[in-house]
Amino acid sequence: MGRLSTLVLTLALLVVAAAPLRAQQPATNPHGAAPHGLLTPAPEFLPAPWSDAATDGLGALPIQEGGRVKPLSTFAGFTLLRLTGRRSVVLDDGTKLGPDAFMMEALVRPEVAASMPLFLVAEGAAIDAIGLDSTIKKRRARWSFSELQPAVPKLFELAHEWSRIEPAERTAVQQQTVRLAEAVHQFLDIGGFLDFGRVDLPVARTGRLAELLGTDTGRVRYSQLAAAGTRIGELYRELAADQDPLAREELRAIDGLLRLAAELGRAANGLALIPPAGTADDAPTWRNPGEVLSAALDGEPVAPYEIEALRGFEALARAMDDGAAIAAVATLDASTRAAARARGEGLKNDLERSYYAAKPLTWSVMAFVLAFVFAAITWLRPRAKLPYRICSVLSWTGLAFLIGAIVVRCIIRGRPPVSTLYETVLFVTATGVLLGLVTELIDRRRIAVSASAALGFVGLFLAGGYEKLDAKDTMPELVAVLDTNFWLATHVTTITIGYAAGMLAALLGSIYVVLRLFRQRSSSPETFKSLTRMVYGTICFGVICSLVGTILGGLWANDSWGRFWGWDPKENGALLICLAMTAILHGRMSGHLKELGICVAAAFGGTVVAFSWWGVNLLGVGLHSYGFTSGVSKALWIYYGLQWTVCALGGVVWLRAKMQARVRREVAAQVAAAKDSPAAA
Repeated sequence: MGRLSTLVLTLALLVVAAAPLRAQQPATNPHGAAPHGLLTPAPEFLPAPWSDAATDGLGALPIQEGGRVKPLSTFAGFTLLRLTGRRSVVLDDGTKLGPDAFMMEALVRPEVAASMPLFLVAEGAAIDAIGLDSTIKKRRARWSFSELQPAVPKLFELAHEWSRIEPAERTAVQQQTVRLAEAVHQFLDIGGFLDFGRVDLPVARTGRLAELLGTDTGRVRYSQLAAAGTRIGELYRELAADQDPLAREELRAIDGLLRLAAELGRAANGLALIPPAGTADDAPTWRNPGEVLSAALDGEPVAPYEIEALRGFEALARAMDDGAAIAAVATLDASTRAAARARGEGLKNDLERSYYAAKPLTWSVMAFVLAFVFAAITWLRPRAKLPYRICSVLSWTGLAFLIGAIVVRCIIRGRPPVSTLYETVLFVTATGVLLGLVTELIDRRRIAVSASAALGFVGLFLAGGYEKLDAKDTMPELVAVLDTNFWLATHVTTITIGYAAGMLAALLGSIYVVLRLFRQRSSSPETFKSLTRMVYGTICFGVICSLVGTILGGLWANDSWGRFWGWDPKENGALLICLAMTAILHGRMSGHLKELGICVAAAFGGTVVAFSWWGVNLLGVGLHSYGFTSGVSKALWIYYGLQWTVCALGGVVWLRAKMQARVRREVAAQVAAAKDSPAAA
């Protein structure tokens, strides 16, 4: 947020610096937008949309973000998620733009993107706070940049002030204002990226610089400066050492030119789209246009493809029609994608684009929802076979889509299936559903398959909600402590299977309690015995995985931090799971926990698993605090409340059973007494 405080000043400097260029070269900008292009009014009539060939080509370009090389379409998708809360933009006329089309408009026609309803504002009071009227739109409306533009200075001023407050201590209005400022800041970064290619820079028609650049037109493009950057740097240093007045005057002219070019380059620092010369090990960080020019001026090596990439961006910035955009994207593809592949980067970008285009998780959640609907039909018609079979097929289909998504993600990243909190949700859901379906194959009571369907769609809804809440790449570069495939494949995977078993046992135990609440055990004793066996078997499986995973975690800690155990919150959470599951098993063996007791304990155990899985990350302390995400706490407490309510209902069932048993004893005693009385004789 430190950059927010200087953004308005930077934009003003760009406008002032570019004013002479607009006066001198009125035809150099085909869109009539001066740097920053978003500062001009939106066109009265929207131009024709870009073709799929243009947008798909742009989305396929590689970009390095968060330390990972990915398709630009992935970056665009998560950018939209941060800005608008979804992966598409719905215009006022109902037209829907995907990530690639949005990115094309934001880069090439920022004045058009500025009129799109992009920024989701949940708190209308945040709009009032920055000086706009929130009543002109409904609650949780999406605002365009053009609508917010008059209040942008006030927005950044408040955000700069409120960003100093800890997130947990901010009010809802303060938090929304800070998030809105971050979203607007990122949108401005994207919209201003091609500013360097929209204008021609002024240069003297005569002199050593004009001779060096080979131009007498009084104008030069950014790519020409970068191509001659090494020689310009040498000329600059030579003139700086010359005391001749003519040399000093030319030095000042060159200095002014380079300062303006540097300002334009700084406006393009939001996207690292140019792979540097050299190998990925020697030069791991990609460049933006400003860094390419700086490197050239400093005498560092600049590859020909980097200059060609700058020319491609300039052509894209000036593209007036679809054909010009396609040609510009082809130039960028031939330079940046080829260079990235030569460095061994972005080799799986096409697979990643196919993954997001196929939407396997969407198909999976649809299958699980339909499976749950047919499961509900089986409850109404217990003897009907067709709904049960359809439910089973749909559950296995949803699981197949989910496993397929996990496998593809593993291939893309070259990692085991669990390396982020988001991926734990996918893996826990898949494992829990698989355990439930296998249980259904063993004991066909139509309960486990229903639980599997419910676990499937709830888990994927949670994954989708977390993705929207976090709004960050779900396949990021790993933090150092996680950057080891061996421990990810052993400790993390094993402990996560333990999570899945614990959550499935909690769900089955909750089902038992709810069924006992509305049905007498005597009406279907075999059903309740079967449910108890499911819970017991799942807990046995879970305690083994949790114990092995915890021990492996200690070995990893010893390897990473030099100690096996340090009472870190995450370590304590894993220990709590082992203790809770072991206590349930001991309670059963000792006879203290019968059917109801085991299921209530399993339901409570779900809160222990949830605390270890998510709760300790919200504490923000310890060596495992890297998983913190604000906003999860509310959902976690809702789950706690639900499970504790189930436990309370279990207490109601127990008291009711005690009262019924006492009534039966009293009735039996009265009957016995009546039989033994003299009157009966």
